[in-house]
Amino acid sequence: MSSTAKAKTLRRREFMDLVKNACQDSLTGKQADAQSRSTMNLLKIHFNANYRIHYELMISAENGVIELGLHFEDGPESTAALLEFFDTYVLEIKDRLGVSFEVERWTKSWGHCFEIHPIEPLTPAFARRLGNRLGEVIEVLQPILDEAFAREIASETPRPSSGRRRFRR
Repeated sequence: MSSTAKAKTLRRREFMDLVKNACQDSLTGKQADAQSRSTMNLLKIHFNANYRIHYELMISAENGVIELGLHFEDGPESTAALLEFFDTYVLEIKDRLGVSFEVERWTKSWGHCFEIHPIEPLTPAFARRLGNRLGEVIEVLQPILDEAFAREIASETPRPSSGRRRFRR
């Protein structure tokens, strides 16, 4: 491709598929057995039955950013316990993933370990870069999450649903 030619931009579904594939290709060991689902704006990946504790890549075009990280969405008690536990590792996390990585409570029942990337055109190269980065994040955070599960700080199975939709923040 010449330097003046534009890189091919992808539809969001194609972009998410490439991110997922790049992420899975970069993983080693049991992390290669990821379960995932995606929508036009989200990619969620998890490694056990508790899909409410998952890695996520979210496109927020209106804010011009892409968020990438580990989300805790299994209720107030679980979120509080996981945030407290991950906070004890925050220096190690920042050392390995960079100072832009944050551990944050967003609502009473929702928190995350994340970083923000400026949105770029949705090209195959950008998808591979984000997928590889998500793989790095998983390699660093999954052992901490596995320890949290082993210590029963959080459950490996999701709490029962209340039947109510949880869209309010």
